[in-house]
Amino acid sequence: MIELQILSLLILAPLVHGWIKRCKAYLQGRTGPSVLQPYRDLRKLWRKETVWSSSATAISRIGPQLAAGLVVSAAAMLPVADRSGGWLAGSSVFAFLSTLALVRFATVLVGLDSGSAFAGMAAGRDLLFSLLIEPTVFLALLAVSLPGAAFTFTGMIALQQATGASHLAMTVLVLCTLVIVAVTETGRLPVDNPDTHLELTMVHEGMLLELTGRQLAAVSWSAQVRQLLWFTLIADVCLPFDVGHNPGALALGFGLLLWAAKCFLLATLVAAVETGAAKLRIFAVARLLSFALTLAVVAVLADALF
Repeated sequence: MIELQILSLLILAPLVHGWIKRCKAYLQGRTGPSVLQPYRDLRKLWRKETVWSSSATAISRIGPQLAAGLVVSAAAMLPVADRSGGWLAGSSVFAFLSTLALVRFATVLVGLDSGSAFAGMAAGRDLLFSLLIEPTVFLALLAVSLPGAAFTFTGMIALQQATGASHLAMTVLVLCTLVIVAVTETGRLPVDNPDTHLELTMVHEGMLLELTGRQLAAVSWSAQVRQLLWFTLIADVCLPFDVGHNPGALALGFGLLLWAAKCFLLATLVAAVETGAAKLRIFAVARLLSFALTLAVVAVLADALF
């Protein structure tokens, strides 16, 4: 059953990515690509020949596979349909954040190793954002964990289900914080434009400019899975409705449908925000993330005082 949950997360990640593109097209009055287009793109890239940059080293060869392996490890830590979670569900939430930080590290190394000025600039911007993102997420999850000293996802979900109504203000603050972080981490407007072709403004896409073939497919799939991981994290922490521990087959199916509904709802919200938002300047993004950090600090204080 655990394997089914992890596979569902890994397989549905491109579908959620396609759903966001479809929703954006609908809101902009266009037909847009099929929701299955990301699967076709990955298949096309997997079949293409890999062309290496003249300055590329072994880092460019192993970095994409390392990033893909790390997101699979992160997926094994998150509960999906039930509270029992994946193979590594007993891990600390901070182990999950550390794994995502390693994914960023691997992707940044690949960008820097290409020798491209645009990739290096994008890597620097990504690291700049991470200076504010990582403490913000740490504080947001700390606010949820503190009342019961529950520092695993299993304990956190149980605590939220038991005390969520009495800590509604804290939950709303954490939700707003994590949504801002998820938009930044997934390279969405107003932070980054995933559809741009202007190298000077790229952040996440800029690090992939020199990748081709299977290497690009691995990094693209990793980014799609990481996007779904953030949606799942928000659903687990702020919308903790599941089917309990070790459910039967029917209950597990219902739990998977419930999880998918929450993730697609968040994806639709992201598409709506992207449609109505303009891209911020780099320093304005820092102010946005500082605001998210402030919300996380207020959530910790509200949890401690009330």
